Amino acid sequence: MSSTSRREFLKLGVGSVSAFVLAAAEGRSGAAAEPIFRTPEMIDRFTDPLPIPEKLKPYGKRKDADLFRVRMVEFRRQLHSQLPPTRLWGYEGQYPGPTFEALRGRRVEVEWENHLPLEHLFPVDTHLHGAMPPAPVVRVVPHVHGSRTDSLSDGLPEKWFVPGASVRYQYPNDQPAATLWYHDHAMSITRLNVYAGLSGFYLLRDPQELSMNLPSGAYEIPLALQDRMLDDGAQLLYAPTEDDGTAVPRGMWGPQFFGNLPLVNGALYPYLAVEPRLYRLRVLNSSNSRFFRLFFNLAQSPTDIPSLVRFHQIGSDGGLLPKPAPLERVLLGPAERADLILDFSGLEGRTVTLSNNAPAPFPGWSLLRPLHEPLPELMQFRVTLPRSSARTFSLPAPIDLPRMKASDAVTTRDFVLSENMDDKGRSLGMQIDGKAYADAVTELPKLGSTEMWRFINTTDDTHPMHLHLVQFQVLERRGFDFGVFVRQQGKLQLVGASRPPAPNEAGWKDTAIVNPNEVLILLVRFEGYTGRYVYHCHMAEHEDNDMMRPFEVVA
Repeated sequence: MSSTSRREFLKLGVGSVSAFVLAAAEGRSGAAAEPIFRTPEMIDRFTDPLPIPEKLKPYGKRKDADLFRVRMVEFRRQLHSQLPPTRLWGYEGQYPGPTFEALRGRRVEVEWENHLPLEHLFPVDTHLHGAMPPAPVVRVVPHVHGSRTDSLSDGLPEKWFVPGASVRYQYPNDQPAATLWYHDHAMSITRLNVYAGLSGFYLLRDPQELSMNLPSGAYEIPLALQDRMLDDGAQLLYAPTEDDGTAVPRGMWGPQFFGNLPLVNGALYPYLAVEPRLYRLRVLNSSNSRFFRLFFNLAQSPTDIPSLVRFHQIGSDGGLLPKPAPLERVLLGPAERADLILDFSGLEGRTVTLSNNAPAPFPGWSLLRPLHEPLPELMQFRVTLPRSSARTFSLPAPIDLPRMKASDAVTTRDFVLSENMDDKGRSLGMQIDGKAYADAVTELPKLGSTEMWRFINTTDDTHPMHLHLVQFQVLERRGFDFGVFVRQQGKLQLVGASRPPAPNEAGWKDTAIVNPNEVLILLVRFEGYTGRYVYHCHMAEHEDNDMMRPFEVVA
């Protein structure tokens, strides 16, 4: 069934998913008005060098822990040398925030201090759960995404704190080396706080990874990919839209945001001069809603026939893959990471452009009329530096990474992803199993148990589903009969062949995408801690409006 017919199907009430999974919703009044903005003109592309986030240094050490102090502050910084400074929020006054480097088995303690002003950079929709008065408009709570941490240090969205306050969180780092990241997670304003600049890398290392002769030092490059929009004064403009691309009233929640400018490590269209040798790229999609399908292109223009440079993915969200996966393109939903090895040998004097051809919204259900501006080019790699040393790097050898089996699961849980719409077809928000975040906890997995979680996508969007505390394995993806599901009150009839995970998804993950009319099937082992955690869609607009649920790990 096409997306258009699906929307008409729901509006006409033929069966109606809402009878089974959607909460009753009231219509929303107020006509949408187009935001007034203009893309800054005369910005030269690929003229500024790529910024590399600084590494955070501890202020103290104990026998078993490194001690950090991280302040959240407002500051101004140029996003491009031809633009005036932009007002931003950031950790330690940096955008992205400084990079944590942690070692497996050595604890990190962080004093997170809120030094932000009392007024937000953007209007806050106080109709959303968690944002209603008397909740202050400026509040934060940091979350280390992918970390196996006690609930008290996880950064639960309702555990926010205000300017002038601080919290001390502990991260035991008792898990394999991985590309983790940290970002704000405050209830109902995650989309605004992260958009303002509150995110950064958390690189966890272990002896196995350090022994692999991977590119390191100047040859290991973190790349945080984001899309942003600027007003005439080069200030951040947050202008969400309805599903059909029309603007929502200023200060109101909208189901998606797509910027018309790409930022890499907080810079517009940067470049990086590289040597003709192996480089390790730690890539993070930290956009609100945008997906990236990335490739490395030798063509001089995005309209030329692509000339692709093959690369290898050696790790995903939760660590190294069983063996390197050779690729020409890699798809990243919001919050997903890819640990890549790219070989610039033999490309002396050439320019390689990091390119993207993912539609927005993804997977591009409205192709007759593009709704949002594409971002075909992100940054350049210029192979102009001579080799500075004779040292060579290599791809990692295969590692032993046991696969879980369906028979390991002690129970199966189904989660229906659905969208509430008014009588005009406008989104009122998305939910999981028709429940709000504030509804009672219904998932109580036992510590040490393995469960099968199945996410059933009845919406038109691809959703990146994220679970706190755990790293999981993707078992398979299956299609299902949407018509049967609606008419027979949620009966799940799987159709088509099973699709096992691709080689670059065959490791540990904490975020995985589920396409429309698809079931994503995960095997999840709940280990580490008991307590309350959350799972949610990592499109920030969705999680801010109830597409997030709590779960509690019990003894």
